[in-house]
Amino acid sequence: MWQSVEGAEDSGEDAVLALSEAGLSSEDVLIGIAASATTPYVQSALKFAQEVGSGRILVTCNPVPEASADVVISLLVGPEALVGSTRMKAGTVTKMVLNMLTTASMVQLGKTYGNLMVDVQPRSSKLRDRAQRIVMHIGKVDERTALELLDKSEWDVKSAVVMAVKCISFDEARELLAESKGFLRKALG
Repeated sequence: MWQSVEGAEDSGEDAVLALSEAGLSSEDVLIGIAASATTPYVQSALKFAQEVGSGRILVTCNPVPEASADVVISLLVGPEALVGSTRMKAGTVTKMVLNMLTTASMVQLGKTYGNLMVDVQPRSSKLRDRAQRIVMHIGKVDERTALELLDKSEWDVKSAVVMAVKCISFDEARELLAESKGFLRKALG
């Protein structure tokens, strides 16, 4: 964390190894991020993704041929204020695009309800508090009831909400969510 690992981006073999170990498959979409679009690590990762049938997106700050990925997002920001310091314009605009991609993905995967992230993993006191407030808000229940529902649902926010709104058991809530492929809005009717 305190010292950069120079040269890591030059190892295409490391990219393939990491993706193999992670089990990248045709069910996945790989997003390669390379300001220059030529980073060997990213290029090897995209090639491996193509070989296993994964979707491929390349986010770059250079114009590149479309063939390098299924979707190429070229962010033409112009030269950096400090030459070689891609953390400035390139890094900022890339972060914005990644925020948009991940937010859209969360919505498409059913991890949201309105503007609430309902697939929260309540592993800290802050997130447990957020989970409780979500159950209170959507389920229209008080603090105590929300906490009881979260305890009964093993702290699964979507199940607790379904239990609150439908007045059903945890098992019934899980069944409804399974039938709706995890989409809370569908489970609630």
